[in-house]
Amino acid sequence: MKVRLVESRKVYDGEVSMRVDRFSINGRVVDKEIVEHRPSVGIIAVQGDSIFLVSQYRRAADKTLLEIPAGKMEAGETPLQAAKREMDEEIGYSGTLKPFLKWYLAPGYDTELMYLFVAKNLRRIASRRQMDDDEDISVKKVKLATAAKMCFSGQIIDAKSIAAILAYKSKPL
Repeated sequence: MKVRLVESRKVYDGEVSMRVDRFSINGRVVDKEIVEHRPSVGIIAVQGDSIFLVSQYRRAADKTLLEIPAGKMEAGETPLQAAKREMDEEIGYSGTLKPFLKWYLAPGYDTELMYLFVAKNLRRIASRRQMDDDEDISVKKVKLATAAKMCFSGQIIDAKSIAAILAYKSKPL
């Protein structure tokens, strides 16, 4: 396969940006809209046989979803630093973080690469969590086996959370 970028132009610049790439693939010229998104982190926070999930409203889906703790990396952060910050902000815990997987969330149109960590040896943090303006999060502790069943019953419909829960259930660290 031969791919060559012909032109790239930004059509929106913001927290998340969009560009249109014109590229040649095997002799055909194609235009593709690409969402430019900072890398992100996700965390499987494990305590005994349970994991922590967060329930939060997602505007794009117009639903409250049950998800693993996750968020965008801030400028200058490493994936590990971002995972520590997100654990504090979203569930109010710290712990020992180990890299587990990384994946693109929607590579057909989005640049976002997520680093997934497993957190163990969890300790409650005394400081108050600092949430983003659009976050109204409630924390739920769910048995891992129950969370896996929730992925198949339609109670968990967030793709990153389904993938993370089922991957961890099949190969725990």
